[in-house]
Parts: sequence; structure tokens; C-alpha cells
Amino acid sequence: MLEIEIKVRVPDLQPIRERIRSSGAALLGEGVEYDAYYNSPERDFASTDEALRLRKADDYALLTYKGPKIGSGSFKAREELNIRVESLDTMDMLLQRIGFQKTAHVKKYRESYRIGQATVTLDTVENLGTFAEIEAAAELSQEEAELEIEKIAKEYGISGERLTLSYLELLLEE
Repeated sequence: MLEIEIKVRVPDLQPIRERIRSSGAALLGEGVEYDAYYNSPERDFASTDEALRLRKADDYALLTYKGPKIGSGSFKAREELNIRVESLDTMDMLLQRIGFQKTAHVKKYRESYRIGQATVTLDTVENLGTFAEIEAAAELSQEEAELEIEKIAKEYGISGERLTLSYLELLLEE
């Protein structure tokens, strides 16, 4: 699956939240997410622009592989493979037993909404600040995804500094 999205650093989530809620957009979920990142014993993911993430949210755990970024400009596109895992602790132990090293973690409060053919997330990331992300539905072509993202950004006032770096990369820069 190809993930196509924008990430925007915003000074205040409240105006965006109010627009989204007044539009009647469906709330998909909200709560704290904890992401642990691992490095491969075979190659350095920082140098290959890959990521292996184990996420714990309120009601699920998810293992995600992210391939190198292939997007251009203010859009970020990359391969993303996800699998739900039954036990976060067991998966963490399994990864470490086979040589993967836990390298960093990201903690955030996230609200997710379905708008059109995209998911909009409002994130408050510990030690980083506030961000809005718009991720197009996977079945859209790159051109359709970019048009949908731009339409939603304009309609809901999601503007500001667009970033192609991940939260992990932003934290490591700090």
C-alpha cells in the first residue's frame, strides 16, 4: 500500500477541530499513541530511509514497516505495510530476540477523522508541538490523492509549514 500524505505544523489545533466537527465529519478515534522504533541488525534504517514501528494505542497494537520516501515537494509518499499484533510486549520481545534494537519512541495524543477520501489527524506530539496530517485513501492514484489532500487542506484551513520528515526524524533533529 502506498501512503500519500501531508504533515503541517500548526500553532493551534482548535480552529481546525471546530471546522471539522461543525462539518459533521466522522470521528474515527482519539487517544494516546505510543510508537517504538527499531533498527535492523542487517542495515541502518536511518541511512536507508526506512522505519519499523511498533504502535500501542488504546485498543490495539500494530507493527508497521515504512519504505523509503518517494514523494516530491510537500507531499510524502512511501510504501507502508501494517499488521495487527495480539501482544505489544510479546512483539517487542520477539523483535529484540532476533536482533532488532529499539532506538527511539514517540508519544502523541491523536484525533482521527474521515473526510471525503482521506483521513485527517490532529496530533499533539510530546516534545514537538501540534500538527495536522491529511492522508489520502490508498485506492486513489497519486494525482487523485494530491488533489483530495489539497481540497481538504483548503476547506478546513490546514495551512502552515509542510514537513516531509516523520515525527521520529523531527525528534532526532531536536
